[in-house]
Amino acid sequence: VISIWDYIGKLNNSVVSTYPLSFEKLYHPFGFVLYKATVQFRPTDPAVLTVKNIADRGYVYVNKVLQGVLSREQKVESIPVQVLKGQEIEILVENQGRVCTGQNDQKGIFQNVTLGSKVLQNWTMIPIPLDPKSIQKIESSTEETDSVSAPSFYTGEFQVPSSVKILDTFLKVDGWHKGVAFLNQFNLGRYWPIVGPQLTLYAPSVLFQNSSTVNRITLLELENSPCNNENNCIVQFVDTPIVDGPTPEY
Repeated sequence: VISIWDYIGKLNNSVVSTYPLSFEKLYHPFGFVLYKATVQFRPTDPAVLTVKNIADRGYVYVNKVLQGVLSREQKVESIPVQVLKGQEIEILVENQGRVCTGQNDQKGIFQNVTLGSKVLQNWTMIPIPLDPKSIQKIESSTEETDSVSAPSFYTGEFQVPSSVKILDTFLKVDGWHKGVAFLNQFNLGRYWPIVGPQLTLYAPSVLFQNSSTVNRITLLELENSPCNNENNCIVQFVDTPIVDGPTPEY
C-alpha cells in the first residue's frame, strides 16, 4: 500500500497559478489532478466551499482530512467545511470521461473557488500520472501495512502455474468502493460497484504471465477499502461478466 499523498509527494510536476487551471491547460487529458490552496484569511465555522461547474468529481480535504465530495453528475457544487487560517484545502479532481459527441467539455476546475464570500487564490496543481511506467514505480514503492487508508494504491501479487492454461477472465472487486484497476500496469478500467450496473472488468488473457513470473494487480481506491480486515482485502478473477448489477434509485 502507498497513500496517494505519499505518491504525490514524490512527483515534481506541480504547476502554480493565481487561479485554478483546467486539465487541458495543464496538458493532462485523463485521470486525476490535485488542486490545493492555503487559506489566507480567518473563515467562518463552518464555511461553505463552492466550486462551480467542477468536472467531474472532487474529493475535498482539509490538511488531508476528507470533508466531502463535489459532483458534476449529482449537481453538488458546495459543501460546508471546517478550516482554519493557514490550513490547506485540497481538492482531488477526477476526470470521469467524455461522451462521443459534444464540444468544449473541459475537465477539472476552471472557475473561481470560493470559501464563504472570498475567492481562494494562489493554487498549486499536481497532475497525477497513471501510465504504465508510473504504475510500475508505484508498485515498487508499496509497503505491507494496515495503517494506510484511502485514497491509496493497493498492490497484490500472484502467480499462475505453468500447467494452467490462461483464459480471458473478469476482475471482481467486492468490498471495494470506487477507483481504477491495473493488471501488470495495464489499465483495466474504473470500478464503482455500489453504483453499478457493471460489477466486473474484462481482463484479457494476454495480460497475464505464467510460470515463475509474478503478476501484479493494483487498485487506486479513492474512497473506502475493505483492508481494515486482511481477510477481506482481496479481489477475484471470475469466468463470467456481471454487467447487470443494481443501480441507485433516483
